[in-house]
Amino acid sequence: MAKSKWQTVHHLKFAFCHLPFDLFGCLIDRGCGTDPSPVPLRLVKAPAAGHPLPKGEGSDFIANFSPRYLYRRLPLAIAVSLLLSTQLAFAQVPDSVIARAAAEFDQQKYLDAEETLRSALAEHPRDARALDLMGVILDAQARYEEAERCYNLALEVRPDDASLLNNLGNHYLERNMPDRARAAFLRVIAIDAGHPNANLQLAQISVDAKRGEQALRYFGHLAASEQARPAARLLRAKALAYAGQRALAQQVVGQLEKDAPGTPGLEYSVGLLMAQWGRYADAEQSFAKALHDNPADFDILYNLGLAAQKAGHVDRAREVFEAALKQRPEDPDCLFNLALVLTETSQADKAVVLLLQAHNAAPQRPEILHALADASEQIGFYADAASALDQYLKLKPQDGVARRERGFCNAFSGDIDLGLADLTWYTRKYPEDPRGLYELAIAETTRDAGKALEHLTRALEIDPKMTVARYARAVLRYQQGEFQESLNDLKLILAAEPGNALALDMAGQNDMRLQQPAEAVKLLAQAAARKPNDSRLLMHYSQALVRVGRSDEAEKVTARFRVVEPEARRERAQGGLFRFLDLSPEEQFSRYVTNLRRTINARPEDPAPKVRLGQALLYQGDVEEAVELFRTARQETSDPAILARCGKSLLEREKYVQASEFLEPAVAGNPLNTDVRIDLVIAVFHSRGPEAALQVLDRMAGEQRKGDYFLLRAQLLDALRRPQEAAEALDRGIQSTPTRPDLYFQAALFMIDHNQVQEMLDFLAKAERVVPNDPQLWLTRAIGFAILHQTGEAAVVLANMESKWPEWYLPYLVHGMMLDYSLRGTDARPLLETAIALGAHQAMAYYHLASAMLSAEPADVPGAKEAIGEALALNSKDAFIQSLAGKIGYLGKDYPAAIAHLQAALEIWPDMIEAHETLGATYRALGEKDKSVEELKAVLRIKEQNPGAVQIAPFPTNDLLFTVSETGSPR
Repeated sequence: MAKSKWQTVHHLKFAFCHLPFDLFGCLIDRGCGTDPSPVPLRLVKAPAAGHPLPKGEGSDFIANFSPRYLYRRLPLAIAVSLLLSTQLAFAQVPDSVIARAAAEFDQQKYLDAEETLRSALAEHPRDARALDLMGVILDAQARYEEAERCYNLALEVRPDDASLLNNLGNHYLERNMPDRARAAFLRVIAIDAGHPNANLQLAQISVDAKRGEQALRYFGHLAASEQARPAARLLRAKALAYAGQRALAQQVVGQLEKDAPGTPGLEYSVGLLMAQWGRYADAEQSFAKALHDNPADFDILYNLGLAAQKAGHVDRAREVFEAALKQRPEDPDCLFNLALVLTETSQADKAVVLLLQAHNAAPQRPEILHALADASEQIGFYADAASALDQYLKLKPQDGVARRERGFCNAFSGDIDLGLADLTWYTRKYPEDPRGLYELAIAETTRDAGKALEHLTRALEIDPKMTVARYARAVLRYQQGEFQESLNDLKLILAAEPGNALALDMAGQNDMRLQQPAEAVKLLAQAAARKPNDSRLLMHYSQALVRVGRSDEAEKVTARFRVVEPEARRERAQGGLFRFLDLSPEEQFSRYVTNLRRTINARPEDPAPKVRLGQALLYQGDVEEAVELFRTARQETSDPAILARCGKSLLEREKYVQASEFLEPAVAGNPLNTDVRIDLVIAVFHSRGPEAALQVLDRMAGEQRKGDYFLLRAQLLDALRRPQEAAEALDRGIQSTPTRPDLYFQAALFMIDHNQVQEMLDFLAKAERVVPNDPQLWLTRAIGFAILHQTGEAAVVLANMESKWPEWYLPYLVHGMMLDYSLRGTDARPLLETAIALGAHQAMAYYHLASAMLSAEPADVPGAKEAIGEALALNSKDAFIQSLAGKIGYLGKDYPAAIAHLQAALEIWPDMIEAHETLGATYRALGEKDKSVEELKAVLRIKEQNPGAVQIAPFPTNDLLFTVSETGSPR
């Protein structure tokens, strides 16, 4: 956006004057009681608008210190004397009537003055004096068209009357018609070349048009005494500045301050001039002096705050604006500018509340809406930002940048389709704007990584120095397995920014994938030094250290990781919405909730913030208050989309009964919305059973019965123990094209449960084309490969998942377990440790970690003992866990503990060969040969009874799939 501009506009209205009069003295004397309603002098600062508008798009916000027209009346004695002494050819109204009307006007009895003249004009309709005075009286009542008719009638009688033409010029100024005013004043000086008011007004009009030389010519027409007046000298200084004589202009102002100290209103006027010249610190000083004489003056307070803000003195600006708001709490300009100050000082959350109040006070002000969008986006209120930009675009429909930003905000708030529509429109209209291509690419990453890469590449062709686009491309390339290409991008970033921790971290991950762990350690060490509390970075650094054999250092980094990660994980669990202002996760959530409550108080009729607050509270487990907020929102709106959001949020938290309460009216309001009906069916299934759910599902219209319908129907029929019908529905679902990832996942579980693993893999391969990059489905595919012992294929999928979703523990857990089954403990251990650090607090994770430790380093009995102890604490009823605990006790020569664990394993599974063998070895170590022999006999007996039986820990397919279902996708 172009830089803000400053204007100082002095429009002065003066009644029927052709005698020398201290016109500009009236301007300066702001404290004079004859000034009928002082008006705020406004500076409107341009809001932070993000990126520059494309050429020809939008418009600048003008920053103004501009006084309203100041209407100054003649003193009564002068007015009456003037009227009585004017001799007109057609004067017919008695002097006494004119004098009485003038006196009533001077006492602000405008209706009385008008009635006095109307009676006289009824008898003498062409009396120029009466018509002129009537025009002035009507102007005072803002009845401009009637006034103009009076002036024109008077001019028909006296076309060359300077006083009459002067009043007509003032009339046009009052109507904000400077061209017509100028024409009238030019006629005045054609009659009376030295007319003070006409020349000063012409000079002011010229200054307003930035025609300094022209303004100076009008000053030349004035008598020396008129030019010496303080306000005239100020106006001359402005003219000199526009004429290119800035140094002389500054001398004039400096001399004026010396010559007329203490002149009422002088410092205020100087402040305006300094602000116009961009000398904001000087303006601030002048306004501060003016405030000293008038400490309660709102106009001075307001402009002092603006000058301080522009001078960079934000604390002073905030203090002054807050004082001004105590006088006028609903003033939209003051609210707006205080909000901008708060935004500049990283308090956008507080700014949002002020901007909402400003918008309520001035709903048609686009700059307020734009600033509201900016502040909302800063604190993660992407839906609010998009809503504010919606309203802004109704006022400024041609602002393409705002439409682009709306798209970006919609994409971030989850409305991908809406976001992509705006961003695609923008990039088509402005194909050479790299920012638009970058934002479109970020939105597309959820749908089509290939297109996202194309757009990022194009953005970098236009602007090779656009670091954010290059970093985004590096991340996408890494996720696509293009590790060398990703590393090439990151090297370019690091060449320009050697300390960029994000780039160092990502480069280290690429080196790990390229089997260059030593290089990775160097990069990750630099990154960790710059961001010692970044949990993800510490995780990557620890893995690299393990790979190069620096286990002791890795353990220290892992210990640090365990301290930081719980906090970071809580932050991630709440989503990106809370990542603002570098606060702790608890403070972020608290501030987010506080802001939503403020928003609700500011917009009590709006259900949207109530819904968002309810969603936030659901994440914290406060179901009761969330449901009450949703119910309040339901009372305020019947919008099916809002009700569906409430229901969906509750469904995701497995609050099925409450979810139905909102999904049922949502379906009734929009029966053709298939997704909402399916959500309702799922809620009914879990709350009232499959039979009731099937009835709701079968109410779906025939044309809506597509892939999703049949997949869900198969699940319900299977639950009703109707396998043949379930299989038929499943087959129809597979043959069609379902669209919902959750139904693909449920169908995959159905097929695994019915031993159709290969069919499930084929089905999910097809799903990848419809719902690409869904982490649940990827992990289910990996588990399917593992079930079929296709470990190579499984490893490829899991490695890609670790690249795409580095903070999700399940890929690491499954991968580590697979490697442990293959007796590759050295490779399995760092993966399992990472999974546990990321939140895999499960018995099977600790069991496999203990097993991998022994496989990698048989002497590491203490480490294995600690790991198996965690597994036992989580599940002491698992025979394999007890057996491994017994083996670890045996290896550590803790024979009593070994015997206790092995006997516990045999109580659970009496024919467990491994437990009998280890127990026999333990008895043998204790010298109890008879017991050892008995255990060996038991082993022989079991093998004779079950020849060829394999007694290894089974791959926990059901447990893993249940975990996938329970935890959902990574956030």
